[in-house]
Amino acid sequence: MKTAEILVIGTGSIARGVVYGLSHIFGGSFRVVILGRSPAKVSEIAAIANARAASVGASVICEPVSMAQFKAAKFSRIFRSLKPKVILLAASIQSPWEITEEDNGWTRLVAQGGFGIALPLQMALAVEVARAAVDLEAAVVNACYPDCVNVVLDHLGLRTTCGLGNAAIVEAFCRSAAGAREKDVRVLAHHGQLGPWLQGKAPGKQPRVWVRDHEVSAQELRPNYGAIGEELNDVTTSTAIPLLLSLLSGGTLRTSIPGVAKLPGGYPFLLRRGKFSLQLPSGITLEEAIEHNKRGERLDGLDVGAGVKFVGKARKALDAANFEYAQGFDLSEWLLACKHMMSLRDRLRAIR
Repeated sequence: MKTAEILVIGTGSIARGVVYGLSHIFGGSFRVVILGRSPAKVSEIAAIANARAASVGASVICEPVSMAQFKAAKFSRIFRSLKPKVILLAASIQSPWEITEEDNGWTRLVAQGGFGIALPLQMALAVEVARAAVDLEAAVVNACYPDCVNVVLDHLGLRTTCGLGNAAIVEAFCRSAAGAREKDVRVLAHHGQLGPWLQGKAPGKQPRVWVRDHEVSAQELRPNYGAIGEELNDVTTSTAIPLLLSLLSGGTLRTSIPGVAKLPGGYPFLLRRGKFSLQLPSGITLEEAIEHNKRGERLDGLDVGAGVKFVGKARKALDAANFEYAQGFDLSEWLLACKHMMSLRDRLRAIR
């Protein structure tokens, strides 16, 4: 098996969007591997990506690789064989879009209590990938709820480089708004604030946005957006392309991004030679920025530190569902909490 510069794990909409986006990149030849459980799905994505690259004359080659089980030992063998420079995890055992597409006891629980309820499920594959990559030099990018998952991974002694989405999504929409295109836009935001912002909810639940170092009302740059659905991943994948290419080449990128340097939520950074440096606007301290994003974390029903606490609406919803870890869990118990949550999900999915 040949080496690969970029390894994309998953076959869902983010993985597909990233691979298809990379297939149209000019300015160099590189290889992308798409890794998934289904041989048919990875072969389809690779074939379409290679056809897209050929149609525009891009020198990008995509190769499919399948793996029946996503476990650290198997990931480790693949990583050492392919020697990727950048690894993107875009697979999860819990789709964030299930609550928009299904109506059952589980989706109602998440809608009522907040997406933070699903944190143990979002951790499952991220832990396996991080364990497999612990001794590698490759950049590890996590697209699975990085605002909280990357913080927990750090407490577990596991390495990630950064995340995708959320703060980057807000920045992308703000850049597209009148008066903000091509300017210096910096965003401070947590996953828990993205939904309220897109839906135009109360000011206390909003991201903070600066244009040319002047803070502006986030509401003024909010897009005219309808119901939130999986199409939002098209924005996420667009923000992923320059990030992955910068990590690959060592190039310079200014971006607002989650899951960096043990910090909850997303912040503005300068990425250069594979290293992130915080670029907070003038007039705000790091402590203030963290507290803003911790408020977003609590909007998701979480308080993440040396342990995980379910708070507010999440704790109430989990208590009502008789979940064993409704108050939270010590990080040493995360796997047990995940197994209990999978059982809860299976039970509630049967309730229509």
